Amino acid sequence: MGSGTFELGSMAFPGKRILIVEDDDINLMIAQHVLKKTGYVIETADNGETAVEIVKDRPFDLILMDIEMPIMGGLEATPLIRELEYGRAVPIIALTAHSLPEKLEQFKAAGITDYLTKPIDKEKFASIADRFLSV
Repeated sequence: MGSGTFELGSMAFPGKRILIVEDDDINLMIAQHVLKKTGYVIETADNGETAVEIVKDRPFDLILMDIEMPIMGGLEATPLIRELEYGRAVPIIALTAHSLPEKLEQFKAAGITDYLTKPIDKEKFASIADRFLSV
């Protein structure tokens, strides 16, 4: 990733650590494209089980979590991450094609903070970044 600053939102947050948990190569490529040149430190995982293992070892400022993945999806991984020292307070943003109200309630019940629909829109991500990375 580049070493520039985040230009999409009203604030810049270089150096913030983001974990992208996504099993689809195209969706991952889109997410990385949206985040390139932001100055963020980006790590990736291709399933929820791997994400849980990563969060056991190090903190993140934001997690972008796909909901439907093989091995372990976002709804299963999020409660496990919430039990970890580095996962208790980190904002976890669902990456999903579902924006139906009943799905959103299911996300919140699992411990998900907010959601973005796929593919990731730059302006919507900027809003999320402004809200959760400025603290």
